[in-house]
Amino acid sequence: MANPTETSPSALAVVTSAVRNGWRTAKTVYYANSVSWRVLKSGALLFLGFFLWAGSNVLQSYVGWRVLDYTMAYGFVVLVYGPAHHLVVIPLALRWRRSSGLRQRVGKRLPTAMLAVFLAVVLISGTFPAGAMTVGFGAAIGTSDSATAAQPELACTTESGGETVACEVTNAERVDRVVVTSAGDQLLAVDDPPYEFTVEAANVESTMDREQFRVHLYDENGNLVRQYTRRLSTIGLN
Repeated sequence: MANPTETSPSALAVVTSAVRNGWRTAKTVYYANSVSWRVLKSGALLFLGFFLWAGSNVLQSYVGWRVLDYTMAYGFVVLVYGPAHHLVVIPLALRWRRSSGLRQRVGKRLPTAMLAVFLAVVLISGTFPAGAMTVGFGAAIGTSDSATAAQPELACTTESGGETVACEVTNAERVDRVVVTSAGDQLLAVDDPPYEFTVEAANVESTMDREQFRVHLYDENGNLVRQYTRRLSTIGLN
């Protein structure tokens, strides 16, 4: 028979306990330093970073959401730095913690400091997407998948010795308006077919170290149908 003086834990206490236990488990895994755990965590970060980076690139080709630049940056930085953090930084920090003096103090703060640097790099890379981080998966998907054969396609070639880029949108049945931007500024808009236009290379801005422009295709309701990113270097201007 239950003791009437006993009280069941409140929902808040249960949630707090669950969060505390989850945090302890996460810290245990984070600092696990056996060879098997290091390899397991590094491999998991490789997969997480790759799929987050590639998935964000694919979605960016279609919807053009700004937030995807940050998920793309997060995946890219995880892919590049994540394995090194658990293969090098964590073991080094744990070793230095067992020493004394300056090394011990650095060892205690090294993982947190590197995570702060990691987040700062993600924010900077998401705000100013680097050329190596952004890949136009959309065109590849459109040409390899027969199910999307009716999707509008963009073809660009250089003219006038590389001073201009001539582009044409084909399979444009769903397209009602074409807008070309570079570094967030609109370069031109085409409202009537045929959707052919010319971009002056001198008007294309650099994002980080890559000169590139984006072509946004909208339907008659103003919805984004497709988005393409074209770098001058990939069409032979540089």
